[in-house]
Parts: sequence; structure tokens; C-alpha cells
Amino acid sequence: MTRKSEDQSTRPTFSDEDIRKAREWFSRGQDMASKKNYDYAIECYLQGLGFWPDAVDEGHKPCYAAALFRGPKKVGFTDSMKLKSARDPKTAMLLAEGLLCKEVRNPHYMEVVFRNAAKARFDATAMWIGEMLNEAAMREEKTNPARFQLLREVYEQLGDANADSDVAFAIAAYERGLDALSKLRNLKPQDMTIGTELRDLAGKLTILKGRYSSADSFRDSIKDTEVQKELHDRDRLVQGDERLDELIAHARATYEANPTDRKAVIDLAELMCRREDEREEREAIGILVKAYKETNEYSYRQRAEDIRIRQLRRKQRELESKGDRAAIEQHLREQVKFELDVFKSRIRHYPTDMRLRYRYGELLFRAGQYDEAIPVLQEARNDPKYRFQCSLYIGRCFYKKALYSPAIDTFKEAIAGYETPDDATGKELHYWLGRCYEADNQMPEALKTYGQLIQWDYNYRDVRKRIDDLKGRP
Repeated sequence: MTRKSEDQSTRPTFSDEDIRKAREWFSRGQDMASKKNYDYAIECYLQGLGFWPDAVDEGHKPCYAAALFRGPKKVGFTDSMKLKSARDPKTAMLLAEGLLCKEVRNPHYMEVVFRNAAKARFDATAMWIGEMLNEAAMREEKTNPARFQLLREVYEQLGDANADSDVAFAIAAYERGLDALSKLRNLKPQDMTIGTELRDLAGKLTILKGRYSSADSFRDSIKDTEVQKELHDRDRLVQGDERLDELIAHARATYEANPTDRKAVIDLAELMCRREDEREEREAIGILVKAYKETNEYSYRQRAEDIRIRQLRRKQRELESKGDRAAIEQHLREQVKFELDVFKSRIRHYPTDMRLRYRYGELLFRAGQYDEAIPVLQEARNDPKYRFQCSLYIGRCFYKKALYSPAIDTFKEAIAGYETPDDATGKELHYWLGRCYEADNQMPEALKTYGQLIQWDYNYRDVRKRIDDLKGRP
């Protein structure tokens, strides 16, 4: 069973049996989601979270993803009353999460999950939902300062609670609290107390960072000057070869002494990538892949894949400098294929991360897989940060399939909601709208759209030539 202290001053622990039961429910939820039975999938995830309520990647994220895929449902009066009568933070958190799964953009339910996750010391869950709450608060038509005040208060409490036990976490929490306070000050510039609170919280953060040179480094204050010098050199992007050799040798010795230590693995791998030497990078990839196979910790695999992606992009630049079109095209096909596999895996592990889903959709477009790209990009478009880029690629997918009417509608809808139509994205949207009009033989509309573009940027792409060609048509 879950164990926690009476005053909840420490994070709760979960027994192996609780985690096993939770994973059984999560597995069932994943199976139901794959069959598009999202209602039961959500129920399964919530049941599993009852056993392991701080399981963010395995429980909360896929549960919320299932809710996004299913779409909104009406919240009943009985459900609302259950939430009001919840007697402990864990119950309140899970009830609120169930309601959030019905109204996935409702910041009130996010607040209840956030506040109660922090009370129960489900710290990872609080950080996950806090980020969503921050984004929801920024999206509201009428900004509510109280939401940023809550974010600041809870993040500062989380930082205080972890300052002695988990420095990296405490620093991250304080930084988020400062961000919320900064937004609050922008909303209430006349409130002098906010400036005082900002100074006090910034002081806490400075003191904590001063005691520890790195959030993932040491638990004790660093006093040894040689160690300080090594840390300083390690953090520099470029070192002399001789000093970098010393750092790698030291990191390798640390890793070989304890090859299961996460920090030792990551430090060695990162240092071996500093020179962009393929032999050292291959060794770094091998170290990370070995750690992934032994621990099944997905972040190791991600780091290894990121190194390989950087190698492929470096090779692309080299080929482009030589101007060998055939070699470039062949390389790009291989690069897109590799990245497609990478991001397909990542969205399975992080289904609610719309940045990954947008990137996957973009890669599908580049691979010419338009039918597969459109639904992925439509899902990613739910995140305001990627709304217009997704619309751009969706419209271009329709254009490639010669579906000009839905392409035109997609571009027009995006342009209507875009606030700076003459920036890079705005011009791209107008350009492809013009291309669609032209392909659909709607010449007056095409000329009007292209005309708007050259008012903003006379030399934009091939617009002037297209205007001349259209005017020259009989």
C-alpha cells in the first residue's frame, strides 16, 4: 500500500505490489485506447492511478491523451458533488482528473488536480499538471491573475519541500514559481508586494544554486577548487583538445566505477559529443543504448537518437556544400526515414506532447505520406503553440492530393486567426493559398493573394513571376 507521513512532509512511496497492480490497469487502458474505446481506457488509467498516483508517463499522460482523442463529454451534477465532498487530496486529485478528462481545457479542474497533487506530495504529477495549467491560464480570453498566484504559491511550496532532498527538482519548481510571479506582475504592475515576492523567491533560488553548482550534480556544497574548475570546464561548449581529453578520461573513470549511475552515463556521453567526432559519438551512442537496454529508461534511448539525428543533419550540410543533388536526395530519404521511426516511438511514449506530434506530422509530410500526416497534424493543431504551423502543413497535404477546396478552407481559416499576417508564417499561409487558387483555376483570387504578398515582400519566392504568368494567360 501507499505509505506517507502524517503531515505529508515527504514524498509518498509505493510498494512493488501497488505498482504492479497499477501497470496492469495501465496496460488494459492502453489496449482499450488502441481499440478506440476511450471511455473505458480512461477508466482503466484512473483505476491504475489509484494504486500509483504519481505515475506521470505511464498513467496521467496516456489518460489525458485518451481524453483528447475521445473528445469532450458533459460533466454531470453528481460528479461535481463528489469532487466537493472529497475528504483527502488523493481522492480529490483523481476525481478532478476524471472531470478534466471530460472537459480537457477546463483550468478549474487543472487547478484542483494541481493543488491536491502538491498537498499529497505527488510532486511529479504537480509539475506535469502545473505546466498544463500555466498554458491554459495564458490562453484564457480574460486572464485570471489568481491562477498565476496559485502557480507561484504551489511551486514555491514544492521548492521549499525539496530544497534539502532533491535539489534539481527544487530549482525547477522555484524557476516556475518565478515565471508565474513575473506574469502576475505584468498583470498587476501597481501591486508593490509582487516585486517583494519576486525578490524573495529569486533570493531563495540564488542561494540554492549557489550551494550547488548543478541541479543534477552533487548533494553537498562544492568547496574543492579543482572540482569547481572541472565543472566550469565541463559546462563550456568548446574546450581545448587537451583539457577535453582530461575531462573525458575523468568521466570515463567515474562511469566505469559505477556504470549504472545515471549522471555518470550522461556526463560521459555528453562530453564525448563535444568535438563532433563520429568515432566518439558512436561510442557515446553505444553507452546510452547499453544503459537503455539495462534499465529500460527511455530518456537514454532519446539521447542516443538525438546524437544520430545531429550526425545525419551534419552530413546533410556537408553534402549540400558539395552540391551533389543525387547524394543529397538519397541522404534526405534516409534521414527522414530514421527520424520518422524516432518520432513515431516518442509519441507512443509521450502521447500528450503535441510538439512531438507536430514534428511527426511534419516528417510524414516530407516523406510524402499525406494521408498519414493529416490526422496527426489535426491532433497536434489542438495545441495553440503549433496551431498555425499544423494548418500550413495540413493545407499543403490537401494541395499535394489535389484537394484544393479543403486546402483553401484550411488556409483561409488559419489566416483569419493569425495576428501577424506579414511575418514568415503569415506569408507562407498566403503563398500556399495563392497556389491553391491558381491550381483550382480561381485566377482573380490567386492574383489578389499574390498581390498582397508583394505588398509585404516584393521579392518573396516566385510570386512576381507567377503574377506575370497569370496576367499573360489568354
